[in-house]
Amino acid sequence: MIRMNVNVIKIFVLITLLSQLLTGCCKTNTQCEPIEPVISLIPSLRNIDCLPSAFDKLTDFELNEDFGKELRIAMVFSKEFDLYRAITSYKRSLILIPKKNISRVLQIEYSIIECYYLALKYQDVIDTFESSHLLDVKPTFEAFEQLLVMLYDSYLNLGLIEKASRLVHLMEKGCPETAKKLKGYLAINEANFNEIEKLDFVDSFLSEYRCEKKSVSKAKTLNAILPGAGYYYIGQKKSAVTSFIINSLFTAAAYQFFHRGYYAAGAITLSFEAGWYFGGINGAGLEAKEYNERLYENKAKSFMLKNRMFPILTFETSF
Repeated sequence: MIRMNVNVIKIFVLITLLSQLLTGCCKTNTQCEPIEPVISLIPSLRNIDCLPSAFDKLTDFELNEDFGKELRIAMVFSKEFDLYRAITSYKRSLILIPKKNISRVLQIEYSIIECYYLALKYQDVIDTFESSHLLDVKPTFEAFEQLLVMLYDSYLNLGLIEKASRLVHLMEKGCPETAKKLKGYLAINEANFNEIEKLDFVDSFLSEYRCEKKSVSKAKTLNAILPGAGYYYIGQKKSAVTSFIINSLFTAAAYQFFHRGYYAAGAITLSFEAGWYFGGINGAGLEAKEYNERLYENKAKSFMLKNRMFPILTFETSF
């Protein structure tokens, strides 16, 4: 038993040495293995409650009109982030308003779109826009830039990348700083490292990720050399011990069967061991990829919050 414990200790010393040898910050490496991060910011009341309205206040005359009363109620619901009630009131106001009052019609239609956007109803954002008078608005419209931002983000979330790209090109002419942030947002959100490298304000974020990320190929190689070493490399010590013990037991059992002449039992046990062995290699690679995705998500979200790169954080006005 003592001899066995000594051997186990020696093996894990070997794991540690291999991990240290094959890990570390590779600062000269400009390539990153592909990952599929999920980075999101759920809109909340605090994102809009301090923002001024883009539109003129309702006049006393308008407040006495039926549409004005409904619009006032809708605006209160909006400020309370009661979005579905707000949408209902905005639509009632849109029914009641005289169509010649085009400035208020545009305000109401825009507010409906903003409610849908904040509720993450991206298809409703697009559908409402395409059936509204906002299709013909010019850059002089009070909330023109934010309308483009909401449409851009909605197109992205619906997978309509080409339409989103056209909007960015349009924004580069009138609001280049916002367009720059949105391009960075897309590149970082998709972990498009080639595009990220073209940005001039993400060097620290990218270098930190590269320094701390784990190599998928190294995790697989380590686990191939010694079962469990790949898991140990990415910090999963319990999985490393479990993988090592299971592979060791199956290997020892197969050896004993073959050594004693039980070839059929040995072959069956060896097939089980092969499954555990190759499954462990693949599993270590998957765990390394997941580790990188969580690392990237945390660093990317912190970076984008700090630099206000999420679309909603570019808003300067609200309802």
